[in-house]
Amino acid sequence: MTGFEQKVHSYFDARTSTLGRIKARSMGADSLTLTALGVLVYAQLEGGVKDLAACVLKDPGLRSLTLGEIKPQLLRWRNPGEIDRFKAMLDFDNIATPSPFAAMLAGRFEVKNINRRNELNQMGWEAIKSVYRGLGLDYSEIESLRTKIDEIVDNRNEAAHHGVLKGTAATILEKQVRDNAVVVENVLTHFSLQLLPFFVNRMHKR
Repeated sequence: MTGFEQKVHSYFDARTSTLGRIKARSMGADSLTLTALGVLVYAQLEGGVKDLAACVLKDPGLRSLTLGEIKPQLLRWRNPGEIDRFKAMLDFDNIATPSPFAAMLAGRFEVKNINRRNELNQMGWEAIKSVYRGLGLDYSEIESLRTKIDEIVDNRNEAAHHGVLKGTAATILEKQVRDNAVVVENVLTHFSLQLLPFFVNRMHKR
């Protein structure tokens, strides 16, 4: 097993272990505890997707490439400003040369990592889809979970803004917590399986 694969397994195991403890703790819990557990479920979704995506972006196999070798789709997601840099290089002196961007494309390049503080802090379906698209992964198998994923985000936001929702029975909250934990487990499982062959299948290269 490569170092990259070990990291993916480690991140996945840590998140799913936490989700398992959340499900166990939810049994017979009061409404306040269940509300807090619901927020923790969302945290595993956001943190898990960020951890796994960052695992790719920080891998030496990606960071040792030149700009010209990196998959354009990945650059459009993580380094969209590069197109402006290319435009700024063009002038009347080099526009007619055979390869005006040759030197720039041949240089070593660092793909921008995820800023955990400022990026993807509402890990709804559109955010997850943007990560899949940016990495060139197929999200069709989890698209059926889009409504449930957005509900997990909404539940987190409701808890953050209003605390325990009055009139919501603990039995309903308990089932919601466990159902949402299963959804997150499914997303992280699918994402991890999609990532494992990322470098073997050369999905980082154009």
